[in-house]
Amino acid sequence: MDIATIREMVDRYLQGKATDQEKQFIEKWLQARPEDEQPLQDPDRQTIHTALWESFTHRTDWSSFATPGAIRKSTLFNYRPWIGYAAAAFVLLCGTVWLTTTLSQKQSATTQTIIALRGVHKTVQLPDSTIAHLFPGATLMIPGNFNSKERPVTLSGKVFFEVKQDPARPFYVQSGKLRTLVLGTSFEVTAQDSFHTAVVVRTGKVSIQYDGRQLANLSPGKRLRYDVQQNNFAIDEVNAAMLCEWWNNGMVFNQSPFEEVVQSISDWYDIPIEITGTKWKQEKVTIRIKDRSLTEALSLLSATLGFQYKKENNRIIIY
Repeated sequence: MDIATIREMVDRYLQGKATDQEKQFIEKWLQARPEDEQPLQDPDRQTIHTALWESFTHRTDWSSFATPGAIRKSTLFNYRPWIGYAAAAFVLLCGTVWLTTTLSQKQSATTQTIIALRGVHKTVQLPDSTIAHLFPGATLMIPGNFNSKERPVTLSGKVFFEVKQDPARPFYVQSGKLRTLVLGTSFEVTAQDSFHTAVVVRTGKVSIQYDGRQLANLSPGKRLRYDVQQNNFAIDEVNAAMLCEWWNNGMVFNQSPFEEVVQSISDWYDIPIEITGTKWKQEKVTIRIKDRSLTEALSLLSATLGFQYKKENNRIIIY
């Protein structure tokens, strides 16, 4: 709510023309103990104060109270409108301070959520100039205090980061209980469900912790997979350049769990896929899917592993 809007609301209130919603604002101000909030900056406070005072003096004929004689001639009845206007002006002034400050605080503390819809990948630039590539279906949350003392983000799904170097403000990614800390590098974090998380480093180095426990420091070409159900992790070597740049190279999987591959295909083509046989869930897949239709991708995957599939009620069932 800007100063001009507040001024108009004050005028309407003093004229008895305020809407029910504006009256509700005043009631909220009274209940919120605005005196406990921090004051406005001097320029804004002065602007609001002047506007309130002008409205107040114009409608109460303050000049009639300007001299002692005039005050002695006034009765209690004459004072009542003045008292009402003064109380209204005071309430509105305090309320304006509270509302403006609260909105400002909420805005600065608001978490920004970036979502890549299923079927569409998205590339965004974060406030520190870091580039984030969101795989379809991924979600990235950026807190309001990002880039103040540190640069924390939280994600679900798959996101590849090209982190802007800034040793004074460490960049870290939280995915469940897994935390990836970097200073300046490019890497990918995959957390498509609550049971499996993977980190692949393309350039630089990252430090990985799980639930506060240090797991490893990864160098370029290394991948860490953490299995929550088994409570263990494994590190292997991969072609990170090929694996991470799926927006250029297509979806590349290197000994990836079948469920992870299926989830990626589901997100990429925006169609639910269900795996009915436990046998297939244990499989590992190495495959590249680029510039193919959904039918072609499923046929290629089926030929690789030997499963069958069918389309039923706008979903794919693998059996």
